[in-house]
Amino acid sequence: MVLRSRTHSRDPQSLVANNTMYNLAKIKQEYNKAVEYIDKCIQIVGADSPKKINYTIEKVTILQLLYVKTSDKNYLEKAITEYESLLEKMPNNTDVLNNLAYLLVENDEKLDKALQYSETVHELKPNDAGFSDTYGYVLYKNGKYAQAEELLETALQQFERGKTSVPSDVYEHLVKSQGGR
Repeated sequence: MVLRSRTHSRDPQSLVANNTMYNLAKIKQEYNKAVEYIDKCIQIVGADSPKKINYTIEKVTILQLLYVKTSDKNYLEKAITEYESLLEKMPNNTDVLNNLAYLLVENDEKLDKALQYSETVHELKPNDAGFSDTYGYVLYKNGKYAQAEELLETALQQFERGKTSVPSDVYEHLVKSQGGR
């Protein structure tokens, strides 16, 4: 008699197997399959697991890739819904707030909500360069050009002070804000 471990690839409840299949589907750009596997991972870890956050963020990434690939707004709406469900449980999670604000502003969706989310993040972590960049970009998209430019310059300085490389998006956002005047 051969005993199979819980992580055996034929076990539909195996987190390891489903996570592996998710990664393989993602690599092969089989995004709909990837969503199925990541949903299974979310189900396996359970609603109260801290791992649910990471898996949900992975799911949002795949939904965004599906949206870019297909231009089907349903995928974008599902991604937004996933982030909003995380916010219901963790209203002050700065990563979730920032990621949702950026997703919304990049797609010109719910700009008022994006502003609200990024303001909250900025209040909670005013010295975070990445969060300052998002807030500045959201301000720009909401027509607040002077505030946006000032905040984006601050973000640039924060990156430089932290001696980390400045993402090209920061420069892009700053140039856009300067052109908005």
